Amino acid sequence: MNTINSRAMRYDPSLPDAESVMASLLYIATLYIKKPTYELAKQALRLAETLTAPEYADSDLICRVSRRMCVQWTLLVNEHEQAQTSLAI
Repeated sequence: MNTINSRAMRYDPSLPDAESVMASLLYIATLYIKKPTYELAKQALRLAETLTAPEYADSDLICRVSRRMCVQWTLLVNEHEQAQTSLAI
C-alpha cells in the first residue's frame, strides 16, 4: 500500500480526466477476462493506482472504488508472480 500512498502524494496536472482513466481500465479488464496475463494485470493495477491521485479526489466514489480496485488488481498481480515463481522452482 505504500506505493499507492506515495503516488497519491504527488500532483500531476498532465493526468487525463477520471473518465478516460476509467475507460482505459475497463478496456484492460475486458482484455484480461478474455486472456488473463501478468502484463494486463500490471497495467490494470497502474491505472487503478492512477485513480488514487489527488486530481481525482473530488469524488468520494472514485476514491473508494479506486482503492478497492487497487487491492483486487494487486491480488491478481501477486497471483501471477507466485505462479511464475512456482514454475521457476
